[in-house]
Amino acid sequence: MDFKEVIKKYKQFKIPSLSIISEKAKQYSKTSLLIVVIFAVFLVLALQYVPHWQVAQFGIMNPKYLAEMENNYRATLAQIFGGVAVGIGIYFAWGNLTTTREGQITERFTRAVDQLGNENMEIRLGGIYALERISKESEKDYWPIMEILTAYVRKNSSVEVIENVETQTMASSDIQAVLTVIGRRKYSFQSGEPSYLDLHGTYLEGVNLNGVNLERANFTGVNLNRANLERANFKYAKLDGANLEGASLSYANLENANLIKTNLIFAQLYGANLKLANLSSAYLIYANLRKTNLEWAFLKCAYFSKAILEGACLEKAYLVETIGLSVDQLSRVKTLYNTELDEELEIPLRERYPALFEKPDE
Repeated sequence: MDFKEVIKKYKQFKIPSLSIISEKAKQYSKTSLLIVVIFAVFLVLALQYVPHWQVAQFGIMNPKYLAEMENNYRATLAQIFGGVAVGIGIYFAWGNLTTTREGQITERFTRAVDQLGNENMEIRLGGIYALERISKESEKDYWPIMEILTAYVRKNSSVEVIENVETQTMASSDIQAVLTVIGRRKYSFQSGEPSYLDLHGTYLEGVNLNGVNLERANFTGVNLNRANLERANFKYAKLDGANLEGASLSYANLENANLIKTNLIFAQLYGANLKLANLSSAYLIYANLRKTNLEWAFLKCAYFSKAILEGACLEKAYLVETIGLSVDQLSRVKTLYNTELDEELEIPLRERYPALFEKPDE
């Protein structure tokens, strides 16, 4: 869904709510007035007759004592009804306050979305951060805001558009601002978010996503060249065909991620977790894979020329039909226990480095 479609979807849902909120406010006022009138009539009748009925059962004949007892009952009833009146007042005041607050949030939301289309960078940035504030205040607006912001990135920083420009630059300030907001969001997939973040086909060169939770996010075909992705969570994320050349992914979590035909040339993956990741036909040329966890990783037809594998865990990894992978590179890994290898690599490795094929210590 593109940016215009997301905005249209939002307006169909959000704008009518302004009239609904107005109707709610009117309804609250009418209901409050009706209850006040009914309560006042009931109070007058109750104070007039209930004390008399209560005292009559005692059979008191002395007019002075009779009047005193009735007045005592009236005072008690007045206190009770006074407390009830205060409670009713608080209830309707809270209802009006909530309705007013909803109306204010809706107006702020609409204004912030309009700011995203402004030509002035400062105004667009103001709209982005205004939406972030609303997402923290309003639970029901949280996910629509995430959809709007990701759609904004897909529209305004598309790989197809930007990579056709002669002079390519880093991602713009407003795009980085959106990614910063996403990084600070309070929920994640299946923990408050109904779906995954969709940033496929976007141009995000040089952005900072350090430590951001992007579990199951769709980054298919994204340009993350030279991006800072250290300690980011890409578990189950889709990164097929993405350009991560020169990106910093040290200690990133890429468990079960899809990186089919992904460009990881010169990428820094020191200490990264790539357990069960699909790296078939991925380009790992000159990549730094020191102490990387590649357990159960699928690396068929991956390119390994000049890649650094020192201390990497390749237990149960699938390394068949790889290109540019040498005995010297594999001799430096932590383990090759139950690793699938081509014969031309496995035979000399077993002869020279048999310890690599033994079960590693836990």
